[in-house]
Amino acid sequence: MKNKFSWRAFISFGLTYAILIILLSGIMLYVSPPGRYAHWVNWTLWGFSKEGWQAIHTIFSFGFIVLSIFHLLSVNWKAFVSYLKSKSGSGFNKKRELILSSLLVLVLFFGTVLSIPPFKTVMDLGEHFTGSWEKIEERAPVPHAEQLTLTELAHQMDLSSVDEITRKLNIHKIVFENTNEQTLQQIAEQNNTTPIAIYEIISKKAANQMQGSGVGRKTIEDFAAELNKPVDELISILEKNAIKAGPTETLRTIGENNNLPPRDVYKLIAE
Repeated sequence: MKNKFSWRAFISFGLTYAILIILLSGIMLYVSPPGRYAHWVNWTLWGFSKEGWQAIHTIFSFGFIVLSIFHLLSVNWKAFVSYLKSKSGSGFNKKRELILSSLLVLVLFFGTVLSIPPFKTVMDLGEHFTGSWEKIEERAPVPHAEQLTLTELAHQMDLSSVDEITRKLNIHKIVFENTNEQTLQQIAEQNNTTPIAIYEIISKKAANQMQGSGVGRKTIEDFAAELNKPVDELISILEKNAIKAGPTETLRTIGENNNLPPRDVYKLIAE
């Protein structure tokens, strides 16, 4: 004979799994970075983003509640009702336990709300773990910069014109559709990269980017000779990318005049 399906065992296993996953996801969220940083660098831990851990924690918390209700109603309901009847008839004789458990709940609640040690210490430790992820050089220029469009970012950060920003993205083969609608986050996802990587491209300054580099000192005529291409062809390539250049100008000069690093100019003509 087949063993009869045991709801008691099913619910017990489910509750055990839920407790373990809630504990794990709770720890991950306790040490995770703030949302502004997590979104900026596409932070993940064990393959899950912060939103992923939040979703896991939330869903399994709901699952735990549902299983707990089923556990009470389907498994222990008779025992629970019997217990209440017996206590209502004979009087409740666990007053000390009730008082102590109530006091414990009140201490936990008000200790947390009023930030009294050691509860404050626990939260401060979490803030320490949270802040340890964020490096100064990786901070967003403004909170939630990943939600800004290219136009908004150029305006708020006093960056180059939108045309210069799009030119830089084109040079680095970053695909985008609309400077007024697509956010930095959406562009990053479309190109399988991070918002901070996109921002580094568009905010890179041209001045002294290639100081001391032989590439930066070479003219368009020099590169035409090295690449065995006509000078006019190289200038035409640059003009198609809205870059003004003369045959005797060095890449450093062209970069400074067009607010681009010389290496970006080189990438265009060397392809």
